[in-house]
Amino acid sequence: MVFNSLLILALTASLPASAGEPLLEHPYRALPQSTSSAPAAMAGMVNGETLDYDIYWGAIYVGRSYLKIESTVDISSRPAWHIVSETKSGSFLANFYKVDDRNESWMDAAGLHSYGYYKKISEGGHFFNEWVIFDSAAGKFYGMKMNRKRQISSFEGPLDRTVNDMLSAVYRVRAMQATPDSKIEMDVNTKRNWKLQIRYGKREKISTGYGKKKCIMVEPMAGEEGLFVAKAGRRMFVWITDDELKVPMMLKAEISIGSVTAKLVRRTVQ
Repeated sequence: MVFNSLLILALTASLPASAGEPLLEHPYRALPQSTSSAPAAMAGMVNGETLDYDIYWGAIYVGRSYLKIESTVDISSRPAWHIVSETKSGSFLANFYKVDDRNESWMDAAGLHSYGYYKKISEGGHFFNEWVIFDSAAGKFYGMKMNRKRQISSFEGPLDRTVNDMLSAVYRVRAMQATPDSKIEMDVNTKRNWKLQIRYGKREKISTGYGKKKCIMVEPMAGEEGLFVAKAGRRMFVWITDDELKVPMMLKAEISIGSVTAKLVRRTVQ
């Protein structure tokens, strides 16, 4: 992610924002909640599903993260999930490396492709903020970005098919049938169109605060920007429960020094 939803973690970049500091605003945030019901692509994909994670650097607790299907909105007369992910450093890490990240995605509830995403990464001395809209009907993507100097610029590019962003890709993987020792490909866009390869590993039993569950290991072969992996060459592994919920139970991402692990502590549906 994070998967930076699947769950969100492994340090990517940013400068701590001061209170009241202006940030970019995604146009889809103004959309009202949908009055229609979204189709159930899988058992866990319902409004209000929240996955809470504790994050560790080795054995040291460093922060918390969550993934949430916040609401359903209508985009192009189709129901779409508004998915939100946040990661914040704990008091220990915040003393010398403050993390305050937010990722959002708007995902077609039936087709499971993305209509756009929002990203605000604030980690230590690094910062960036951007939003993107995927307009496959018009054959383009476009958006705005803000750098660490708070300079704003726009961008756009061609889009010849529906795509996923890195956060919605986590949920699309949850809706797929996982077979050990197999691979799939997914069309994604991170201001550039590319193929995300996902490799399924073996079944393993994983124990976290959520319990002890049989899981299938998944490795997103991001190759560049990811939800949890900031640089090419770093690897991430996700363990998804081998049941109808397909919950991301644990994520482990390589960083510059060692690795960061996100462990699921609870799943709630409001």
